[in-house]
Amino acid sequence: MMDNAARRTAEPHLAPVPDACYLCKGGRLRLRHRARVAGTQPEGAAAYNCTSFGHRSHPPIWGCEDCGMMFQWPIQSPDALLQAYQDVEDPLYVAEKDNRYHTFRRVLRELGPAQGRTLLDVGAYCGYFLDVARDAGFRPEGLELSRWAGNNARGLGFTVHGVPLKELAAKGLQYDVVTLWDVVEHFADPREELKAALKLVRPGGRIYLSTIDVGSLLARVMGGQWPWLMDMHLFYFGRRTLAMLLEEVGFHVTDARTYTHIISADYLLRKVGASFTPAAPVLELVRRGVPSSWSIPFNLGDNMLMAAERPL
Repeated sequence: MMDNAARRTAEPHLAPVPDACYLCKGGRLRLRHRARVAGTQPEGAAAYNCTSFGHRSHPPIWGCEDCGMMFQWPIQSPDALLQAYQDVEDPLYVAEKDNRYHTFRRVLRELGPAQGRTLLDVGAYCGYFLDVARDAGFRPEGLELSRWAGNNARGLGFTVHGVPLKELAAKGLQYDVVTLWDVVEHFADPREELKAALKLVRPGGRIYLSTIDVGSLLARVMGGQWPWLMDMHLFYFGRRTLAMLLEEVGFHVTDARTYTHIISADYLLRKVGASFTPAAPVLELVRRGVPSSWSIPFNLGDNMLMAAERPL
């Protein structure tokens, strides 16, 4: 295989090629998915909404032949991404509030007894997980970059930090538990963000992360049709690669399993229609006959939950 430096010299007309794998620094990279635009896509900050329907639209996605890591290249600058996330407004997330609470009550069981432990939810959005954690007996705070979402969470009575992880870690704060629900795939530099998260977890404390699983059977079978290939997903971890990164920055991985979202039938049908546009007209007819209030546990094995601890 031609190395990347040689390729750039021999074929300068090609799209930018990453110098090395983000995770293992190896040079055996392959373009896994070419850039594409599928259907009508959200623009500006709306492309980074938690409820974005911009499925299967993305820049080039590269994969490492050595470790299996996949990532966008090139990606937007960290400053541009920060601005986009600060500007996010996502009223559909609020419309799905009840099902978000169902999801978070379910995943809260993985954290064990609250016992008054302190908790930081990174990417707290509108504060629904903070609310569930407080009801269970945790002492939670949030970190949220979206001004709109952060204000929603503050309206529930929570302390919500509106700064990047690195800035918060520099203040010397520490928590018993740090959670990142569907967040790590959005970071421009997951390694540096998880290093900051390590500082925020007290020795003996734990971190819990959920993210899409590019190593899952569904993702491998669907290939380029996998709906979670999206503009806002910059890094695509499998269980092995996420564990590698967590261990590299200083955590000890203790558990990995699938993650279940609870969503409304209406939201599910809209998501499927956005992912597979030829079926959208039929799905729209189905939507009209299905009670929108129906809640559905959704788990196809391509979302994972990983837990790790900071050693004493």
